[in-house]
Amino acid sequence: MAIELGLSRISKLLAYFGNPQNRFNVLHVAGTNGKGSVCSILQSVLQTNSVYQVGKFTSPHLIHITDCISINGRPITTNDFHGIKEQIREANEHYQFGCTEFELLTCTAFRYFQLKECNWCVLEVGLGGRLDATNSCSGPGKICGITKVGMDHQNLLGDTLGKISFEKAGIIVPGVEFVAVDGTNDTKVLDVIRQQIALVGASSAFSDPQLANDAIKTFSWGSIDRKMVPLNGDYQASNLAVALSMLDYLQRKCKISISKDQLKHGLKNVRWPGRLQDAVYSTAIGHKQLKLLIDGAHNGDAAVALARHIEQRIRGDESQPVTFVIAVTKGKTLDSLLGPLIKRQDRVVVTEFGPVEGMPWISAMKPSDLIPELRKYTENVSEQRDVCAALNDLSADSTSPIIVCGSLYLCGELLRLDNVT
Repeated sequence: MAIELGLSRISKLLAYFGNPQNRFNVLHVAGTNGKGSVCSILQSVLQTNSVYQVGKFTSPHLIHITDCISINGRPITTNDFHGIKEQIREANEHYQFGCTEFELLTCTAFRYFQLKECNWCVLEVGLGGRLDATNSCSGPGKICGITKVGMDHQNLLGDTLGKISFEKAGIIVPGVEFVAVDGTNDTKVLDVIRQQIALVGASSAFSDPQLANDAIKTFSWGSIDRKMVPLNGDYQASNLAVALSMLDYLQRKCKISISKDQLKHGLKNVRWPGRLQDAVYSTAIGHKQLKLLIDGAHNGDAAVALARHIEQRIRGDESQPVTFVIAVTKGKTLDSLLGPLIKRQDRVVVTEFGPVEGMPWISAMKPSDLIPELRKYTENVSEQRDVCAALNDLSADSTSPIIVCGSLYLCGELLRLDNVT
């Protein structure tokens, strides 16, 4: 079943199960890029207090389908996942609610968090916000975060930043207490978000658009060194500021109790794979080891952020060649994705990822369609059947840094391998 936005179907299904989404405190995060990082920071910090059971629902999954639902950093078991989801699927079919696969998955997460008696629920918006299935969780006391908003999914969310921002800001519903916003956003984005905040009467905090790279100040814990968060990318300063702002509000309102030592411990142990992740691939033949940088970089803003990281940390100078292993999800806008990344001297190996579990509507762009677009930027383009074949081939003759990017589904396929560490 393809993507179909709307809340009427899932609302009926959740009502059948007693509205489990209203049984816990909700931290809801929307944005084009960075929302998963914010969710991971929130869960990692909150779970340092042993009293809290912190559920987290993010999408899409990266390595295994159970990755998307976790409590205190532990993914749902396979048995629980399939057992709960099957109950939900049976109810959906019996009563003909017509829910999509993502709506069934969202309901599975809420039901699991209810059964495990979670008191906190960290939610990443799947797509957009206003009509996303996660926005069925709209009870009083919800806290929201909005990260960097850019152009993506224009066919579903609109073809301007204003229209897309309206959809993202749609998680700010009546009853929301507080909204933390990435202040580095375009003014068009910030204006739309401010209007929605004013409409519902929530309090808010917008991070400083000139964020210092070394420290972020909070009212509750003083100055926090952003470098203690082990996530690559200078943009993580903005994501950290959003997460800390949400936590700071909760601490000041006595809704949580987190010491500064607990905060530091949580920040130091944040994990969010597939985003500017350093990894090593060991070849089966010859036991050669390739150092890789793995990054989803699935839209224009993410590609710009990856390109900036490559320029700062990898190329050394503008003439340094880089090797890319790329697969792209069908339907993506290619110029904004490829343009920031590929230089004339670079080498590109085009491949595909396979079927994505639980998401039959997702597929990779065919190399025959991608290669002509890449040749606008470099002539050194070749094709391999999958990411393993690409890396094994590169192990024989590549001397330049290797970047695996273009889709989180490609990154997940790579990270599922036993020979990647």
